[in-house]
Amino acid sequence: MHKICVVKLKWLLSISLLARLAVAAPEVSIQLAQGVFRVTGSENLMEPAGGWASVFAVATEIDSAAPAPAMLGSYALEGGTLIFRPRFPLAEGIRYRAVYRPTDGAAVAKVFNGPARVARPATRVAQVYPSGDVLPANQLKLYIYFSAPMQRGGVWSHIHLLDDSGRPVNLAFLEIDQELWDARHQRLTVLFDPGRIKRGVAPEREIGPPIVSGNRYTLQIDRDILDAGGEPLRETWRKEFRGGPAVRSGIDLKDWQISAPAANSASTLVVDFPRPLDFALLEHAITVRGPDGPISGQVAVENDEGQWRFTPAQPWRPGDYELGVDGALEDLAGNRIGRPFDVDLSGPPPRRIAPSLAGGTATLRFHIQTR
Repeated sequence: MHKICVVKLKWLLSISLLARLAVAAPEVSIQLAQGVFRVTGSENLMEPAGGWASVFAVATEIDSAAPAPAMLGSYALEGGTLIFRPRFPLAEGIRYRAVYRPTDGAAVAKVFNGPARVARPATRVAQVYPSGDVLPANQLKLYIYFSAPMQRGGVWSHIHLLDDSGRPVNLAFLEIDQELWDARHQRLTVLFDPGRIKRGVAPEREIGPPIVSGNRYTLQIDRDILDAGGEPLRETWRKEFRGGPAVRSGIDLKDWQISAPAANSASTLVVDFPRPLDFALLEHAITVRGPDGPISGQVAVENDEGQWRFTPAQPWRPGDYELGVDGALEDLAGNRIGRPFDVDLSGPPPRRIAPSLAGGTATLRFHIQTR
């Protein structure tokens, strides 16, 4: 009788221990925190021959009937937890399905929501250059700046040049497939068709320039051009301007007016041009060099691109200075230093301007003295 009781007690203890072990056994789960996916509760984790991607994968869940390919990323095993770090940040408003398929158990799947959409101001046209209200008949290009990154592709159906009656000017722009965006996709360079600007070329003879001196025009950028998030602009943007005479002479540095600041001050150096120049090029085409070498400072372009301003990081020292002007600098019609964009060979030759372009750079000297 005693032996039967002892055996029964051992049996009960064994059942109790197994039950406790079953309760204590960790449950496999998948979690998402701070853009990182984690598998916990899986015992004796060892990387399989096919790599971690063969047992743990994450994909976007856009259409359950047509699963998306697994996301790219890196795997790591840290403290018994399998970690997947996506190569690219998770997108707003997107759902993600994570599936863990252990070699010795049932698959575990879980769906997560990506980051919540954050309300942002609607994208708008921030500025268009040239900023003046008179553009030469042989205007070469425009710069359109947006307040946020934009989508690439299909812009030409949303940018229009309208005449004074609101009708589109046909074939005004050079609509190339390789759109000219900057690295951040916030500045678009729009070229007028050079064939309609250069004299003696067939389009110029047959159609004429897109801008006629004395006529009024409107540049229109439609609201439905899309930003990088697939959203339209806040509103349609319009700029009215008048066509002016064509500009067909090279840039002459002798016509520039330099207003030198006083020594021992951090006042602004001001350079005035007789005609507007290319905004984007002006931001980096002019440098300042002093008695001890290059001068660092802040550049601003003002007065409808007719003025360049430079505020030094340190006060000016007395002495001789020079402006280095990149030979690639252009005016609104594409004319460069000493070189017009095009020449009418049937007429008298243009006035010759022959600046020194040592290393592709022209030099203007000025002096700063104590007042």
